[in-house]
Amino acid sequence: MTEKNAFHLRPARPDELDWVNSRYAEIGFQPSSAEDFVVIAETAEGRAGLGRLVRIDKAQGELGGIYVLPEFRGKHLAQAIVAYLVEHSPHARLFCIPFAHLSGFYQGFGFAHPTASDEVPAAILRKVDWCRCSYPEAVDLLLRTGN
Repeated sequence: MTEKNAFHLRPARPDELDWVNSRYAEIGFQPSSAEDFVVIAETAEGRAGLGRLVRIDKAQGELGGIYVLPEFRGKHLAQAIVAYLVEHSPHARLFCIPFAHLSGFYQGFGFAHPTASDEVPAAILRKVDWCRCSYPEAVDLLLRTGN
């Protein structure tokens, strides 16, 4: 990480869960648990962003919590975080509930709107409802199948 814009990604350590959840609390996101797979982006200046995979069941998960601290934006950290999580996901079906204006960003990673034949787990439907009640911005439901 000798370049000014250089960064690396790594799984969060258990002792960083408080930092992770403090960042999420600052922006009104639900907290992570120790069972979530959280990745942290770091620069020479320190922790710069994060994201997570939440297990729904053995075959399904949710990608979310993508957040880049304001002072580190514009360095393609969000793209790197999402790519890392998609690459490391053990789930055959990965849901995402982005703010609607970010849907195109996630579609670039293979996410699409579920079809009528796609079964959506109850946990995801509850999270969509929570998001729609909690945020003034519209949210979408997206699905990525296959690994």
